[in-house]
Amino acid sequence: MKPNTFLLMLLLLAGAAHANDSTGTVSTSGIKYLKNPHIDMQSEDLYISENQIRVHYRFKNTSSQDITETVLFPLPIVPSFTYSDFADTKGLVDSFRIYADGKPVRPQAHVRAYFERRNGSLVDVTADLKKCGLSDQELMHPWTQKQDGEKIDSKIRACRSAKVQSMLPKQPDELPDWSAQIVYSWKQTFKAGSVTEIKHQYTPLVGGSFLPSLKAKDSKAFIDAYCMDENFLNNFKNVKEDLVYHHLGYVLTTGANWAKPIGKFTLTIDREPNTVLSLCWDKSLRKVGPNRFQAVKENFLPKKDLDIIFVYD
Repeated sequence: MKPNTFLLMLLLLAGAAHANDSTGTVSTSGIKYLKNPHIDMQSEDLYISENQIRVHYRFKNTSSQDITETVLFPLPIVPSFTYSDFADTKGLVDSFRIYADGKPVRPQAHVRAYFERRNGSLVDVTADLKKCGLSDQELMHPWTQKQDGEKIDSKIRACRSAKVQSMLPKQPDELPDWSAQIVYSWKQTFKAGSVTEIKHQYTPLVGGSFLPSLKAKDSKAFIDAYCMDENFLNNFKNVKEDLVYHHLGYVLTTGANWAKPIGKFTLTIDREPNTVLSLCWDKSLRKVGPNRFQAVKENFLPKKDLDIIFVYD
């Protein structure tokens, strides 16, 4: 059988700037299934907290033959220059773990480097920068923060590639506007007639800022983005000081590309004891503990992504 491909997608999503010191955020996601009629996703258990995301999938190969897939896990494209309070990309890389049927998977890491045109489109300059002597480790710097950023910028400026030179800033004191993406890959065999369990976990990319006035006329878009209801808003009726909020995004809509809906989908969200949270979900999300919320859906085909706000009192 000809191998197909799964994509475990982590998609870049710029966080909205609600204050000058707002934190950049990126949203994360799980498996994007490229329609294989012989593999069903029987279940997905998604656990979300500010400290960890865990996802547990059960796949059933309904055919009479083993199916080997190339699995890709592309991280978002992250700029080389970020504010000091940008989401903790290094924390995600260091904490990322994959397990297949209980055994740890050691994926290969690939890196891509990009320049951004004035119109916002990205140009892949990986091959050009490697020819100019930049290593994978240096190109991974926006994610890992393990290299000397100034030295890398100098090497990029010195690169004689015509493509690179054409996209460098004209002023010598301007930093090159480049970004990087890490892509993990591994081979996965789904045994004929059997269930394969895949798990992954990592520290999420959390951003935040000070909570804007929820009574202001221009706050409606912010309130609607997190479906803040009256019960949630009542927590802040008499609050006069600035409150800190954190935002965590998770992309669910990649599931719309799957061959079939998820057989059983379970969402669990934990909050810190001193927080209140809000997100857009239906009445299936119920409080099941002092700080835990859970929703269970059968034959689930997600049509909206998760944007969760945690407000610290």
